Formats: sequence, C-alpha cells, structure tokens
Amino acid sequence: MDGVKIGLGIWDYVMFSLMLIISAAIGVYFRFRGNKQKTTDEYLLAGKDMPILPVAFSIMASFMSATAIIGTPMEVYYFGIQMAYTCVSYIIGMTISAYTTLPVYFEMGASTIYEYAERRFGKHTRTLTSSSFILQMILFMSVVLYAPALALSAVTNMSMWVSIVSVGVVCTFYCTIGGMKAVLWTDVFQSFLMFFGVIAILIKGCIDVGIGNAIQIATDGGRIALPSFDLSFYKRYTAWNILAQGVIMAISGFSANQVQVQRLLTLKNIKRSRWALYLSIPISIALYLLVCFVGVVLYAYFSKCDPLSPPNNPIYKGDQLLPYFMMISLENYPGLAGICICGIFSASLSTVSSCVNSLTVVTMQDLIRPFVLSKNLSEIKLSIIAQLITFFYGLLCIALTFVFASFGSLVLLSVTIFGCLGGPVLGVFLLGMFTTRSNEKGVIIGFLIGIGISAWIGFGIVAHATKPDALPVSIEGCPKVNSSVMINFLNATEYADSSSNHLNHIHSFENKTDVKVENDNPEYIFPLYRISFMWTAGIGFVLTYIVGYFSSIIINIINGKTKYVSPELLSPAVKWFIHKSPDVLEKKEVKFPAKVELQTVYRKTKDIETMRKAKESTSK
Repeated sequence: MDGVKIGLGIWDYVMFSLMLIISAAIGVYFRFRGNKQKTTDEYLLAGKDMPILPVAFSIMASFMSATAIIGTPMEVYYFGIQMAYTCVSYIIGMTISAYTTLPVYFEMGASTIYEYAERRFGKHTRTLTSSSFILQMILFMSVVLYAPALALSAVTNMSMWVSIVSVGVVCTFYCTIGGMKAVLWTDVFQSFLMFFGVIAILIKGCIDVGIGNAIQIATDGGRIALPSFDLSFYKRYTAWNILAQGVIMAISGFSANQVQVQRLLTLKNIKRSRWALYLSIPISIALYLLVCFVGVVLYAYFSKCDPLSPPNNPIYKGDQLLPYFMMISLENYPGLAGICICGIFSASLSTVSSCVNSLTVVTMQDLIRPFVLSKNLSEIKLSIIAQLITFFYGLLCIALTFVFASFGSLVLLSVTIFGCLGGPVLGVFLLGMFTTRSNEKGVIIGFLIGIGISAWIGFGIVAHATKPDALPVSIEGCPKVNSSVMINFLNATEYADSSSNHLNHIHSFENKTDVKVENDNPEYIFPLYRISFMWTAGIGFVLTYIVGYFSSIIINIINGKTKYVSPELLSPAVKWFIHKSPDVLEKKEVKFPAKVELQTVYRKTKDIETMRKAKESTSK
C-alpha cells in the first residue's frame, strides 16, 4: 500500500542544504585551526583540552539518535508515556558511572576503554571486546542513517537516496578533515537544530489541540499513567524493567562504550569530565521529555482518526507518524518543515559522526597501533592513517544503507545484535573493576555464554514476535467511516521492534501475510521468546557477570593461584572498601589464594598513599 506524499517547498530544501553546508564548514575550520589535526591525540581526542559545554551537548546528541526522535513519539502514541520514566534510571546509572568506572580510565591515561580490557585481563579480551564494539557501531550507524531517510521519503517528495548520500558524504567529510573537535562542535550546532525542530512541532501541535486538552485526551486514553509494578517478565513496560533497562544501559553507555567515554576523555581531568556528564543529564532529559510529549500531542491530534488504521489510512508504518504530522501541520509555513527535517537528520549526523570517530579510535589504537609501534611512524603519518580509516568507515556506512534497503530484515537483526552485545560487554568491564578474582579465561567464558544466550533470546523475540498489548485507537472521526468502533491497529499490522543503547529503538510495521497464526497465541511460543525486549540487555549482563565470576574462581582453584590486580585497575568503590575494611579481610577464613591477593592490593594501596604523603611533605 502506498502512503500519501506531501511536497516540500524550496525553502525547506534551502534549510536542509544550509544545515549540511554549516556542518561541513565546521570541519574545514578545525582542519586549519590549532595543531591542524597533525597528531593522533589532537585528531582522535581533541588534544584533551575541550571546554565542558560542547562535550555535554555532544553527549546528548549521541544519546538521542534520529530513530529515537521518530520512534519515541510513536511508542507513546500506542503504549503510553511509561518510557519517560527511564529518565530516573538514567540519572542513577550515569551518576554511578561518574564515580565508579570513569576514574579508572583517567587514572590509566587510556585513549580507548579496551586498553583497560588488556591491562586487566589480556590481549584476547581486548580484541574480543573491541571487535564487538566495531560490529555494533558499523551496523548501528547504518541503521541510524537509513531509518529516518526511509520514514521521511515515505511521506514527502524528498528522495531517500539523495538524503542518505548527501548526509553521509557531509558527515564523512567533516569527520575526516576536522577530527574530534569538528565532531564535538558540529554536535553543538546540531543539538540546537534538534531542540528547535522538536519544539516547533510541539508548539504547532499544542496550538492545534491545546496543551490542557492534549493532556486530558491522553489521560482519558490511558497514555499518561504510572508504570505497572507487575512482576511479569512478559509485560512490555513495568517499573522494574524500565528501572533495570535504564540503569544497565546508562552504565553500559558511560562505562563500556567507547562513543560516550571518548567524549569524556577529551577533557583535562576527571573533575571536568564529571561536570560535563552532570550537565548533559538535564539537557538529555529535557529533549527526551519533549519528544515524549510530542507523542502525547500526536495522540490527541489523531484521537478520533488513527492514520494507521484501515480502510483509509494515509500512512502504513508507525515510524511515518511523526513525519506525517509534521508535514500536514507545517505545510503552510515555508521553511519550517525543512528546519524540522534538519532536526531529525541532525540527530542522524551527530550519532553517525560519533560512531565513525569512535570506530577510528578503536581501530587505530586497538588493532593497528600495536602492530606498527616497531616501525617508528611519525605522529603525522599516524594521523594520516587515522584520517583514511575515518574516510573508510564513512563510506562503509553509506554503502551498508543500500544493503539494508535491499534486505530490510537486517535492520531488526542489527539492532538485536547491538542490544545483545551491550549487556555482556558491560559484564566484562564490571568484572574487571569490581572483582579481584576474575581472570581472562573465566571472563571470556562468561562473555561468550552471555552473548550466546541473550542473542538466542533476542532473535527469538524478533522471529516469534507476538502482538504487544497496545492501547486502543479510534477511527470514529475518519471520513467515510460510519461506525464508532474502537480498534487496535495491531489487528491489521504487526509491530516489531528491538532495543539498542541509550533509548534508541527501531520500529517497523509490516503486513502479517507471512506470519504464522500461532504467533497470535502466546501459548504456542517458547516462554523466553515472549519476554519483554526490555530485559534483553539485563539478561546478557547478569549471565556474563555470574558465569564469568564463578568460572574465574574455578580456574583459579585449578591453577592454585590468583593473579595480582593493580589498584589502578579497580573501581574507586572497591579500593575504598579495601582501604576502610582491612580487618574484615583479615578475619576471613583462608579457603582460597584470592585472600593473599586482596591483602597485597591493600598493602600496595597503603604504600602508594605513604609515598604520596612523603612527596607532599618534601615539597613543602
């Protein structure tokens, strides 16, 4: 079924072009400013002298992808505003990361978080985790570029391929020539476009339906309500899976994902890094809550005539809901729809540029540098290699969008892979920072089992997707419909989605002609395939942590020893416990060599502290 297409005006295209030109110009500016990207430190980490504010905005821009801006209003439209409560769990998770994991990276002086994996466990762990990250980002950034272009092209006359190629080329251009500084400052520019676009849509929607009226209609329709405290794993949203998913994904994003951690490492010290993280919290939450309220306004606007319900539905996929509303409500305001489109594609640009830059850092530092150190390459040559890698990843992103267009199922598969890898990778890093008994073999066993089982469950959820309990919508106000029947749009379409990091969801609606009837009845589906997608990352994390920890203990018993762990590789929380509770450790019964290791860590910590005090007294 073809949807309704609404034409864009000349001013809309002018605004879109200006957004691309300004983004490219920022890259050119930083190419010829300062050290001119001649060193890898300048190119990959912005010389570690970035101001706090642009880093905070960049964190937000990476946090809110275009798929989240398009998908979240649709999620609220059909399932209510419960997802907004993840803001609370994100605050908890980001605060935990700021004090328990981020200091470890600063103390090490690392440029990638996977350097930690090698120092704590070994080269195999570093290669495994960095390769997992590369796979995640390659797939994810292509989806982020493809999904909004597909949604917008379905309801406008904008060519999908022109938008993909133009946005992809500009992103590759400024990432390649401008390095990390260009990425961070373009994120600031694009953040303002994102805010402006969302606020413009929200204001126009509130003018059309009224703020109070929108809230009342949404409340009556069950869209505004507290999350359920049901303990069921099968319910789409509950207070428990919202809390667990939000905390795990926030800690994962700022403890075990190079994209976000790299931004924090561009600052001089841990204090400034924490301030950037704290400042990003209200900025990110503000935009996310605005996007959620857009979903409330959309429901109020379409409360009497759902545009996805047959027989006269003008659109046929859920991710077209926001673009459709945007075009029909702003068509009489020249250029305004174009600015809103700029906001959506700015979210794509910021996310893709962040991924490309982080992929370059990981590839350069974790896969290339270890093999070229003996060749004594100059910093200029290494910087050129880094720029070529950036260029390669940018082109690869564009190329993969064409692949996704030909094989649509890969979009869901890629997002599932992203979610299944996030939890296990977090498990690896927390095993390293919060335990002293974990070792490389045990961690790898836990990681592989965590990925295997979470992937099995994740792909099972996608392959055997049942209709979720969406809230009802109405078609009583639609033209040529004489009945006032309340229907559920899912009777005609299938909702299939999967989750990624930081709240990024890919939502697609497909006809059910190729879906078995048994899938409508949960009794015919394996129980693990019926659990909410919100638990996928948590399952991977818990399995990796538990299996990895106990596997390490068994391996240590077999070997008869526990490997010494340097204090700088442990979380400040663990070091504080060792420092404050030596007597507790002393009283433990000696059943295992790990006790000796813990005492050694404590003695080393005390030695370091004594040396520091001696130096201070000498300097005075």
